Amino acid sequence: MRFLYLISILTIVGNLLPFSDSKHWFIRGQAYFRFWYLLMNVILILVWIGFFSINVFSFIIICFLILSSAICLKDILPFTKWYKKEVQNCSQCDHKNSLSILVFNVYQKNTAYQKLIDLVKMVDPDIILLLETNNAWAEALKPLDKIYKNCVKVIQENTYGMMLYSKLPSLEEKIERLSDDKIPSIDYLGIINNKKLRIRGLHPRPPIPGEALSSKQKDAEFREAAKIISQLDKNDLKIVIGDLNDVVWSKASKKFKKISGLKDPRVGRSTLSTFPTYSPIRFPLDHIFCSSELLISDFKVLENIGSDHFPVYIRFCVPD
Repeated sequence: MRFLYLISILTIVGNLLPFSDSKHWFIRGQAYFRFWYLLMNVILILVWIGFFSINVFSFIIICFLILSSAICLKDILPFTKWYKKEVQNCSQCDHKNSLSILVFNVYQKNTAYQKLIDLVKMVDPDIILLLETNNAWAEALKPLDKIYKNCVKVIQENTYGMMLYSKLPSLEEKIERLSDDKIPSIDYLGIINNKKLRIRGLHPRPPIPGEALSSKQKDAEFREAAKIISQLDKNDLKIVIGDLNDVVWSKASKKFKKISGLKDPRVGRSTLSTFPTYSPIRFPLDHIFCSSELLISDFKVLENIGSDHFPVYIRFCVPD
């Protein structure tokens, strides 16, 4: 009985911790486990009701477990097919209206270079954002330079390198450091279907031991990127992509959407978890946010090609 009380209290407290204002990695990290907390809550409720007589204390625990479950559902439910889509589907899309994007954290130590090249040739995306690219990756991916007209390369050995390949005509290319001199962000302005398209690539530092003990840098990068997006020409199409090292239902992700005005294609579809490839417990860390005018004809996680992240592929339809 005491053990059950302890597990129940830990589950409730763990699920509620992210509501605090603390930036500590452990507290913020509990938000990643919303689905698993929901599962634990449901199991504990069934155990309490099915195997123990109800007294005042157990009744209070059950009520808190129900509240905790409701909190989990509030965050998770939008990322299911039972929720209204933020970005609508497109059943048919002409080639001239199509915009396909591949987002992939290559994992710097990964040496399966040819697998990525083969994947690119197979899905033939218009835009590719690669993260954790160092000199070895830049050298190995030189064959892609023949396929893509434009490429913005930030080669670093600190796992924050970044490369953006594009088939779209380029109007402007910038490399910016939004919140940390060691962490780049790529800003690319292109043209598609006679419309300007602004693409922003991000890869903030994860709040984990060995990288950062708090989420301050990541949150600051979210805020700055959202602020920049919100100040752009309203007639321009906008897409933000990258490994954002945060789950789609976190406070930071919700705030980013609110400030930037962008939408999440996952809403009304699926969580599309991308990390880690080596575990059955996975999280949706690789994001795509976009203007509401865009439509979607395809959105999926691709096969594992040697990284700790799965590649993400999306195909938009750009309306006339």
